[in-house]
Amino acid sequence: MVEAFQDLRWGPANWCFVHLSDWWVKSLLIIAIGLAADLASRRRFPLAAVLAAISYLVATLLANILKAATDRPRPSVADPAIHPLIAVPGSSSLPSGHAAGAFAAALAVGLVHPRLRWPLLLLAGLIALSRVWLGVHYLTDVIAGSALGCVVAYAAFRIAVIIGARTSSP
Repeated sequence: MVEAFQDLRWGPANWCFVHLSDWWVKSLLIIAIGLAADLASRRRFPLAAVLAAISYLVATLLANILKAATDRPRPSVADPAIHPLIAVPGSSSLPSGHAAGAFAAALAVGLVHPRLRWPLLLLAGLIALSRVWLGVHYLTDVIAGSALGCVVAYAAFRIAVIIGARTSSP
């Protein structure tokens, strides 16, 4: 799949994918959208923003732990015919930390504000896809990272629901 993307590369698309892969898009932008939605809904507690931040941090930490355990070489390291468009990180390829963090934050916000779920998951999908387009991950890396992020966000949301139910009980 990485090789197929190399054949599709095109200047404007390359620029978009480079910037979709920027650290602040997968984290601060999605958390800020959650905060804006919290404020617009007049929530007393910014639940979406807090869950997105926690989910992002936990998913990224777990992805880094799994990277150390898997030690999968990056595509360009395994195949010199692959030419990445950005600097290749020195960490393992599996799972994608970008995908894990983006999906964790996006789903966390989407669970609190369902109308934002699909647009944010689309954004997270584009962030994950950017890593393959840029030549620094395999498709399976971003699928694994995406799944990890979704599991973390759902678990965080369920814990918040349980805590909320306990604190609102008489």
